Amino acid sequence: MKKLLALGGSGHMGQKAVQTVLENRNLEQLIIADNNQEKATAFACSLKDDRIQVAHIDIQDSGSLMELMKKADVVMNTIGPFYKYALPVVKAAIAAGVNYVDINDDYKPTQQVLEFDKEARKAGVTIIQGMGASPGISNIIARYAADQLDDVDYIQTAWGIAGGIRRPRNVFTREFIDLVKAEAGDAAIGHLIYCASWKIPIFKDGKFIEVIPLQEGEEVAFPNGKAFFKYIGHPEPVTLPHFIKGIKGACNLCGMEPEEFDTALYLGEKVRNNEISLEQAVELFPDEILRRLQQRPDHAEYLGPLKWGIIVSVSGLKNGKKVRYTFGPRGAPRGDMIGVTGVSIALAANMLINNEIKKHGVFAPEGCVDPDLFFKRYVDYWDYDNKRYWIPKPKNIKQALWKVEENL
Repeated sequence: MKKLLALGGSGHMGQKAVQTVLENRNLEQLIIADNNQEKATAFACSLKDDRIQVAHIDIQDSGSLMELMKKADVVMNTIGPFYKYALPVVKAAIAAGVNYVDINDDYKPTQQVLEFDKEARKAGVTIIQGMGASPGISNIIARYAADQLDDVDYIQTAWGIAGGIRRPRNVFTREFIDLVKAEAGDAAIGHLIYCASWKIPIFKDGKFIEVIPLQEGEEVAFPNGKAFFKYIGHPEPVTLPHFIKGIKGACNLCGMEPEEFDTALYLGEKVRNNEISLEQAVELFPDEILRRLQQRPDHAEYLGPLKWGIIVSVSGLKNGKKVRYTFGPRGAPRGDMIGVTGVSIALAANMLINNEIKKHGVFAPEGCVDPDLFFKRYVDYWDYDNKRYWIPKPKNIKQALWKVEENL
């Protein structure tokens, strides 16, 4: 029987993660820790589970954080932004001697946390960073995809949308933007601007180079065509060469609405030029994107079939031929990104609770999470009522992923 500490367990991502991990009957106790104890208490009461306790935590108080961690066997952290909090929380987990998993989606702290592998192994703990959607699901698919080839040369991960029917201008009101902002949260907006503010790493020709985000990019394959996505700062290019040996290139790309691209680029450049702080950019984001959205034509514009999701492409050799395989999930949990991220981190936490991940050290998902076992459980949470999927429940990872094959 195990005890879990859920840092930020009453937040946007944390609630879904807590609800999912509570299904594990090996879990003896779950502590929901948040700086808003009233909100955490209300959420805990709504779950009606006597295994739950609530604790107040200031994540910046390293001493109190470490003492709270010592009460648990596994720490599940959904508190962002991770460019602020990832490294100190991981260091506290190692010092407390507890296994740990988070949804860190920022590349700089990912690089920093990887440097604590030796300390984690010495402490006998498992640290898994980036176990969400992208990174997370993307990394696990990358591991599975790489295993399908005899030799892997290049891995492309991507997330987002392209095409579809744009909403007309009159949809975009202040109330609409405020609702979107509330659902996303300041941490998610800060993450987007952070990713667009400075040069980002991609892995090319066996070495890391830096590029300006959201300017250049690559084509991404879908079952219903291709779309052009742009480079953005994310952990996958940092971790994939570390855990999948022999690859010569890796990148992460995103697809967004044009106004989102333009707003992120505009505010990111201001942050990069020290005209405004990242916190000021987060405050300016709603007004700036609303201004741009309200310049749309006052009618819906059809741009062709919608291309969406998490996409992973691997290039290399198969039976002596140069090929490219592209994969993506055929379905997803209810709740869009919150559902995907919350379920993903909870399943990894369950693996730690169940002692199904035995390696010690610092890992990204592709370094320690078994793709077959993960997807066997992940598909249980898919929203099969969503008619855009139109599939029965998959029996294995092969059935769970769509695949596009190309000869190069």
